Amino acid sequence: MPNVEAFLSVGRYPALKALNKKLVTMVDTIAGQAGVATPDGRGVVNLNDWGEMLNIDFATNNTLRSTVLEMLNNRAEIRDWELDKNELIVWRKLDDVALSAENISDPSTTLTDMYAYGYTWDGMIPLGKERALELFDAGHEIFSIYENDVEGVVRERGEIEGFEGLYGIENPAWVKTEQAQPLQVFIINREKYDNSEAVGEWLTLPADADTLRGLFERIGIEKPSEGAFTITAVRVPFEGNLRDHVSKYDSLDELNMLASYLDSMEDYEIEKLQAILTTGIADVGVGVSALINLVDADNFDAFDYLYADNEEALGRYYADENDEKPDDVSFEEYGRLCVKNEGGVFINGGYIKHMHKEVGREYDGVVPAEYKIVGDALRGLQPKKPERGSEHGAGEKPSVMDEIKASRRGSHAPKNKPASTSQEKGTQKSKKRKGGPDL
Repeated sequence: MPNVEAFLSVGRYPALKALNKKLVTMVDTIAGQAGVATPDGRGVVNLNDWGEMLNIDFATNNTLRSTVLEMLNNRAEIRDWELDKNELIVWRKLDDVALSAENISDPSTTLTDMYAYGYTWDGMIPLGKERALELFDAGHEIFSIYENDVEGVVRERGEIEGFEGLYGIENPAWVKTEQAQPLQVFIINREKYDNSEAVGEWLTLPADADTLRGLFERIGIEKPSEGAFTITAVRVPFEGNLRDHVSKYDSLDELNMLASYLDSMEDYEIEKLQAILTTGIADVGVGVSALINLVDADNFDAFDYLYADNEEALGRYYADENDEKPDDVSFEEYGRLCVKNEGGVFINGGYIKHMHKEVGREYDGVVPAEYKIVGDALRGLQPKKPERGSEHGAGEKPSVMDEIKASRRGSHAPKNKPASTSQEKGTQKSKKRKGGPDL
């Protein structure tokens, strides 16, 4: 905050001294009381209420709002925070609360079940219906989870009773990492899954046939048939519209080809690809084939990406690059004129423009041999003799996956969130972040 030293000057600036006292009182109260009475240490603070009490408009004063958040970062009691519009959500450190991943998890449901179901975010602990009802009745925030990493907050008990799928609760120990994620697919043994047993592993792409064959063997696939396995979930390397182009229904060989292309890209090229997909600056098509076609060298060169985040920066860049600029206009005006002429778009600190070259159709859907891994992996499998005693006992209690599979046989499970009071978390608030930008 500018001139923050002034807050420490006793008597020199009475107005700043009074403001400092208000903010300290606010942060001390939040750190001392928020989340203390909840099992998971989660507390919700309404900034509008505090603003009225302190006569501070936090909604429009970004500087003071950011100052409060930074002060919370320095409090030992606060583990994490999240800003959702005018609501500040804080989590106390786990030492101060009884809740942990161990005592809220559901023994009948595993992460493998969740991945096989089609949901991939590791910050969610999967729950079956019975456990979800128990935790909901205890006052915890429960989510109905869906394929493709979509979840909805459960507002009423009846939503759990009427939904035949998986549920989840956020892991209080989960910490977001900034490490880049490769393209990954979750592969399961189809035969076992059809018998309500989820056995699978993540495969990081690009991969070779030997790596895939080893995975097949570990999850118990013996038949050299493409129907012996299936992809249930996909993790993408970066957030945004890339997920709109890849899915669990794509061929593994084609996904491997795309991953090879992405793996060879420099950071600048990845940012350029994100800008193209997010802005929709040109019609590049939809689906993994269209994405492969886009990153072909000739097609990718039809776009230019510059590190300029506003008209003035763009005007200065072009003036320096072209050694020309009309004398009677400012750099900002010059940049604005360039944007208008080029039809470019500013996004995430950069500027993307289409060079008005046609995005051709070079990729014909035939995967080159160097990217094909499925055929060789399946052909390398060696049949194994069945082990005795591996069958499920007749008296075993049905698992959560048994119940979900049974319900799906009776009626199709919803792939999209049903029309209810559940709100889709991905569109209502951001994942927790500590010390992140002021939202």
